[in-house]
Amino acid sequence: MADMKLTQISDTLLDEASSPAQLCEALDAFANLCSNVTGITPNRTFDAWSGDSLLDDGVAINPEAAAHCVKDCQRSVVFIRATHAAIKTAKTRFANQPIEILYAGCGPFATLLLPLLGRFQAGELNAHLLDIHQRSLDSVGQLIEHFGLQAHRINYVQDDACRYQHPGSPHIIITETMQKSLEQEPQFAVTANLAPQLHARGIFIPQKIEVELCLADLEDEMAVFKRGEVLDPDTLVRTGKRHPLATVLCLIPEQAATLLQQAEEDCSTGILELSPVQVTIPPIADLDNFDALLFTRIQAFEQHQLLDYESEITLPLRCTEMAPLRAGTNYQISFQLGSYPKFCFTEIGT
Repeated sequence: MADMKLTQISDTLLDEASSPAQLCEALDAFANLCSNVTGITPNRTFDAWSGDSLLDDGVAINPEAAAHCVKDCQRSVVFIRATHAAIKTAKTRFANQPIEILYAGCGPFATLLLPLLGRFQAGELNAHLLDIHQRSLDSVGQLIEHFGLQAHRINYVQDDACRYQHPGSPHIIITETMQKSLEQEPQFAVTANLAPQLHARGIFIPQKIEVELCLADLEDEMAVFKRGEVLDPDTLVRTGKRHPLATVLCLIPEQAATLLQQAEEDCSTGILELSPVQVTIPPIADLDNFDALLFTRIQAFEQHQLLDYESEITLPLRCTEMAPLRAGTNYQISFQLGSYPKFCFTEIGT
């Protein structure tokens, strides 16, 4: 039988009536429970890539840093609710059979799935937990035992999700291995590798990641955000405070492999890049007050989404390569793959 504390945490996280404070308290309780069992403490650990794995397709952050993601409250809540909704949908689509779940980059707490396991009967789910760090998998194994969830079919796989080939076709694939604007971590490469392995009627989480280039006053928007006021993109655009220029990447799982096949090597660097997007800086008033910013929006599953400023991974990223902004300047923008994924900006004249 599942641990009662874990059940209470799960109830709070899935209750649409829970307040933001209650949700954060529940996630803190979950993190503390997991840390007490495993000895792994959430930590940003940004210094010197300590314990990170530097892969061919991006950085796989270390277990402590992965555990810290649970502290990003809205991000965790949205993905946990999306996972729960996806499982319920899959149970309807694939009736009378166990739901096969592949969770890539599960980290040491398997945050997006572990709080939900006690809500399902033994045999209903067949979960494959995939991570590059054996220490994360060992940690999850400890938690499964501690919370009394051993009756579930849990498989632990130590491998690189950018290369891993699953023996079957999962009904659900979950992978949340990203920073804002898809920089540094291998979300694109993981998606391109795993999405073709999904069951034809399966569900991939997240369903869509969109990165948009806009002109906006970052200092002004951050001040509004820190005051706790609503930043509505439509209102900002309508009032001339934000100017969308282009969607520079739309990552939809079923299209990811095709995007990768169409990628080409940059002739000067030899680095693989996705097909570029071209933009022109418009002649707007007070252009000096604006910044070129990348905004990331994520549809985890159906209505469960993360929009501007709702999470660490949907905060805007300033494009310093485009400063200072000059009206009429043309840029070519491409997403660069490889060991440090990022957007690349090239001025191509005026």
